[in-house]
Amino acid sequence: MSQMLEQYPVINGREIHVRAWNPEGGETVICWHGLARNGIDFMALGEDLAAKGYRVLVPDTLGRGLSEWAQDPAQEYNYANYVDLAVKLMDFYCCDRAHWVGTSMGGIIGMLLASNPTHESRISSLILNDVGPEVPADALKRIVNYVKTPMTFKRYSEIYQYLQTLYHPFGSHTTEQWQTMIGASVRRLDNGAYTTHYDPRILDAYSETSPPMNLWRQFGKLKQPLMLMHGLHSDVLTKDIVKHMREAQPTMSVNYYLGCGHAPNLFFKSYRHDVTHFIDLHPIIGMQEEQRDAG
Repeated sequence: MSQMLEQYPVINGREIHVRAWNPEGGETVICWHGLARNGIDFMALGEDLAAKGYRVLVPDTLGRGLSEWAQDPAQEYNYANYVDLAVKLMDFYCCDRAHWVGTSMGGIIGMLLASNPTHESRISSLILNDVGPEVPADALKRIVNYVKTPMTFKRYSEIYQYLQTLYHPFGSHTTEQWQTMIGASVRRLDNGAYTTHYDPRILDAYSETSPPMNLWRQFGKLKQPLMLMHGLHSDVLTKDIVKHMREAQPTMSVNYYLGCGHAPNLFFKSYRHDVTHFIDLHPIIGMQEEQRDAG
């Protein structure tokens, strides 16, 4: 098993917690988690990829997990800043190009990077875990409701049960998997109560009056090899959205997962195999040679 290091680079004046496997070399894979999650979701995938020789970088987004919280939440908790943090994180690790695995919010950040003319060459392949260019209103409302008003509990057993229920759409888990995921998703307050492990102000920039997210133009511009992971019971990535994504990107690989909603959990070995297989099929060096030949 490859050793994982926990590192804390300062990016844009904020300390960002990064789990790093093989930090000195190898093709790089960046794994970015969802809105109110953290990098623990990629622990098993990181180990799998590192065993194959990849350098794996798994950050906790600003305000999540062990990363520093924003000083100005309304200005820092937004996609423009997350994209900037991602680019500068790649610079910190001297990473010119990387495979990108993004769950939910992490997938949106990946789409924005990969479709941006300034940054598109830095994303070699893109794996989107249960997210598309739009989010249905009902799903968005559900997510905002629980993220914006985090629950507090007197006892750990109470928040453990709450999070098991909240994360039920991820699919079934072993007891060990639940303990690993929930253990990294909880923090204590000054009064000794338990709550979720993120800044309760991560949605300060969100407004119900804002226009809905529409990244169809950006999605249509993507040139990288694409893979989509779809939890068949997902309310975030509906079958209709998947249909339109396949029409916009006919060569996109799509994997469907029974028994889960938003989002397929990469603790499962078969799910992880789909990811590692896709990355293995699209080596960065091979793609660079193809681009030189085409030029």
